[in-house]
Formats: sequence, structure tokens, C-alpha cells
Amino acid sequence: MKVKTFVIFILIYLIAFIGIKTNINIFYPYYLLKDLVFFPIKNVQANSNDIKLDYDVQEGINNELKSEFEELKKLNDLSSTMVDFSKVSALVIERNKMYWFNTITINKGASSGIKEDMAVIDCCGLIGRINKVSKTTSEVKLITTNDTNHKISVMIETNGEKIYGILSGYDNNTNKLQITSVNKAIEIEENSKVYTSGMGGIFPSGILIGKVAGTKQDKYDVSKVIEVTPSANINDTKFVNVLERHE
Repeated sequence: MKVKTFVIFILIYLIAFIGIKTNINIFYPYYLLKDLVFFPIKNVQANSNDIKLDYDVQEGINNELKSEFEELKKLNDLSSTMVDFSKVSALVIERNKMYWFNTITINKGASSGIKEDMAVIDCCGLIGRINKVSKTTSEVKLITTNDTNHKISVMIETNGEKIYGILSGYDNNTNKLQITSVNKAIEIEENSKVYTSGMGGIFPSGILIGKVAGTKQDKYDVSKVIEVTPSANINDTKFVNVLERHE
């Protein structure tokens, strides 16, 4: 148990260090530590079932800590390549279970310099844009929202060319984003990368969105619909960076 406890404290220290370095809420490790210290594990009698229960609970805590540490590390690595932007790091603090893929709420707002329409990324790519701002929190509209007015100009790199289209939907059944307004005569290779194009004046160019999973004709047989696997972990995002381009 002493070894496990030591590992836990090392992980908390590393998370705290990265939190300070990337401007993520430095009080987060405190809450983790509090949960560990005061977690209601009973001092049970020495029988095999109770011992296994304690071990499973502790293993679950350790795995969650490791997962969050890896997410923070990837977010820091991605953000370090985006030198043209100021970055505000934040925690996801709320999510509507009824509209899971529409919005999230983060713990940074106007007092941290957050403004509407700023792009928001996780450790792997674009997740959305700032939709509403209060003094200390902000609502992020996700790229998977069912809001039909939420469209993003995108660029597909395929066969040495740049093809432009509109990210205009998300299929909950296939968990794929959908790009429309692409000429049906153009061949799009699977696994081609999709980025923000910078057109439209909201999203900066060059932010990774995902990879092409397949193509199909639209219902009018006029253009192609490109299915895209998101690079961001939309379903389980804990840490994000809000981007502001340097003037």
C-alpha cells in the first residue's frame, strides 16, 4: 500500500506541475488529493471479498489519475506548437446529459479574457467555440452540436491537394462529422486529414478536426458528403485550451 500511495502522490505532483505550467486550475490536484484522503473506504475485516473491493476501488482511482495525466500532457504538447495564439487553459465543469454532444461549460470566463467565438481545443484537436461568456464560466458549443446554423469552413488535404467544404452536421448513429458542398467528381482518400480553413472569420486556419472515414453522394446526387472521424475526444473531454490569435 505504501508503494501505491507514493505513486498516487507522484502523479498528483506531476499534474499540479503541468497545471501551473499550462495555466490549468492549480486547485484541481487539491480536490483529487482530498478525494483520495477522505474517500469513504471502510476498514473492513480481513476477508477476500472486502480486500478485493478495496483493491478495485484503489485501482480505479489510479487509472483515472493516469488517464487525466496523459490528457494534460497531450494538451500541453499540442498547445506548445501553436505559437501564434494566446491560450487559456480550463476545466470542463458541466455537461447536459440530455444534450451531451451540444455544449459543455468550462471554469473560465470574461475575467480570464475569454470572449465569444474563440476556438476551443482538447488534447487532440478542435472541439468547438465559445458560445456564451459570464464572468467566471463559459459555454462551449461543440462541433457535434445539432444546431443546423453551426457551420465551419474546413479544408481537406488529399492527394496533394486542398479541398474545401462545410462541416455542417454530426451523425449520432455513426459518431461521424459530415462535410458537405464538395464537388462529387473529386476523389477524397480515406484517412485524409481535415483542418479548419480560416474562412468565415471565426475559426483560425490549421486546427485539426479529424480524418476522412468515407464518402457518399448527397440525396440530390449533386455533391459529396464526407464522413469524418473527430480527432478530439468529444465524448469525454476534461481539459481544454481556449485560443486567441495574437494581433
